[in-house]
Amino acid sequence: MVKLISLVYRKKGLSDEEFRQYWSETHGPMVARLIPLARRYVQNHPEAFQGLSYDADGIVEMWFDSTEDVQRYLDWRASPEADDLKEDEDRFQDYKKTRRFVVREHEFETTGRQWNPGANLPDGPG
Repeated sequence: MVKLISLVYRKKGLSDEEFRQYWSETHGPMVARLIPLARRYVQNHPEAFQGLSYDADGIVEMWFDSTEDVQRYLDWRASPEADDLKEDEDRFQDYKKTRRFVVREHEFETTGRQWNPGANLPDGPG
């Protein structure tokens, strides 16, 4: 499997809440209905977290069987057949800022190591 990961950015003038609501309630179902070749489509909505700041307003993950399928999907996006999808994106995101990565996952099984409170680290799992 190959993944296409996109960093997405909200359109100026939209609040975080407006962006997230439109993206998840309107755009997401449209993508799931329209896009060809993708095996899976996932939106990742950043959580406010102390000490972290985010460059993007969201991250999309799309799984494909091959790099050829990714290319066919991108060719489809460039065709008039994808116009409805692109028009919808213009309603809530700054598409020119979108950054894409075609990646292969390299997964490692973790041990599920328990938190050691005597490790002299800040409170909480580390």
